[in-house]
Amino acid sequence: MGKWVEKLRRDSMWMGIVMGIICPAIVFGLLYGIVVIVQHQTGNLNIEKMIQKILLLSAIPNVLLMRHYLVKLKYDLTGRGILLVTFCIAILFAILEICM
Repeated sequence: MGKWVEKLRRDSMWMGIVMGIICPAIVFGLLYGIVVIVQHQTGNLNIEKMIQKILLLSAIPNVLLMRHYLVKLKYDLTGRGILLVTFCIAILFAILEICM
């Protein structure tokens, strides 16, 4: 366990990008699964409208993670990597908003 904690305590842009992708992916998967289960139980199977909202909600943990790395640990490069991924999620949300 100590080895993983040590790897997370590096000031690296790539580490920020990896964490910025993994954290929202996990949250997106959990939220998507919950929405599918609820919609299946209610009989309403229209998931297309919810994907954009789930995508935007999945970026919230990135904001908290970025704050932790920038303010508490003073790891600027890692925070920038997380910020980069968060901006990419926001751009993807905007593209989906325009297309749908």
